[in-house]
Amino acid sequence: MTANQRSILVVGSLNMDQVVRVPRVPLLGETLLGAGSLTLVPGGKGANQAVAMARLGASVKMAGRIGTDPFGERLIRALENDHIQTDLIAIDQEEASGVAFIFLTPEGNNAIVVAPGANMRVSPEIDAVQWRRIAQAIQQAQALVLQLEIPLESVKQLISIAHDAGVPVILNLAPAQSLPKETLRQISVLVVNESEATLLSGQRVETVEDAQIVANVLYSYGISTVVVTLGSRGALLVTADSTGKSQRIYQAAPKVQVLDTTAAGDCFVGALTVALTEGQRPEELLRFAVHASALKVTKFGAQSGLPTREEVLASYYSGY
Repeated sequence: MTANQRSILVVGSLNMDQVVRVPRVPLLGETLLGAGSLTLVPGGKGANQAVAMARLGASVKMAGRIGTDPFGERLIRALENDHIQTDLIAIDQEEASGVAFIFLTPEGNNAIVVAPGANMRVSPEIDAVQWRRIAQAIQQAQALVLQLEIPLESVKQLISIAHDAGVPVILNLAPAQSLPKETLRQISVLVVNESEATLLSGQRVETVEDAQIVANVLYSYGISTVVVTLGSRGALLVTADSTGKSQRIYQAAPKVQVLDTTAAGDCFVGALTVALTEGQRPEELLRFAVHASALKVTKFGAQSGLPTREEVLASYYSGY
């Protein structure tokens, strides 16, 4: 990383994850005894993706909102420990920092409920000063990374600002929400999982073949690159080749021992963005992202389990 390297800007959520290990997800109306104590782990899709990129070698700025509570202070410290610039994060005087309640099963699967708090106040109507500073930072950014844990209208405006400035936009459509096609056409890279792809296209995704069909549909909207993540089955990417013709690339996931799937998708987005800004070829960047997310599921916690670049590169040859 050089001194004058432009940063990747992430505008998104910061949450404190409150994790409880459970034998299974509780049924409606059921009281279930968990294992051990409550664990607090810094998270939030925006912050997770920022940390993923920083650990993979990128220069990263994070914009968002926290409350005046101790959780907010811990979330900021966690980002700064990974050398992420945090001067675009504002402290909200009315709402608490976002939190996520995570039930983690022995198989590494989870069920999550998010109380967004201050995250839903990233808006020009709430804080015009912060918004102007974010808009200025976009002009200087290498890329803009967004998710949907801040207001949808804010996401649409940020996409438009970046598009007008010629800055690539990477959008992770999570949690799943619909966006108009005119907004989707302003995106450089759209990353969706099976359920998010289904919501956007109206076609169910259950197999790799389904993902190919849906990715082609989304690509036809005018999105430069469409990526459908498929969990343990890997990921599929559709983009233009050197002649301008669409090409489909599939990358299987390495077999790993799953401990915690929390933030695996965020790790994928972060790795994909880093590889994209480095100019890696589509086949290379997809492989890099799939291997990074596979490593994440072998470790506990959102940000605590995100891998370094050295770990990802080593996984290429480790027999995973």
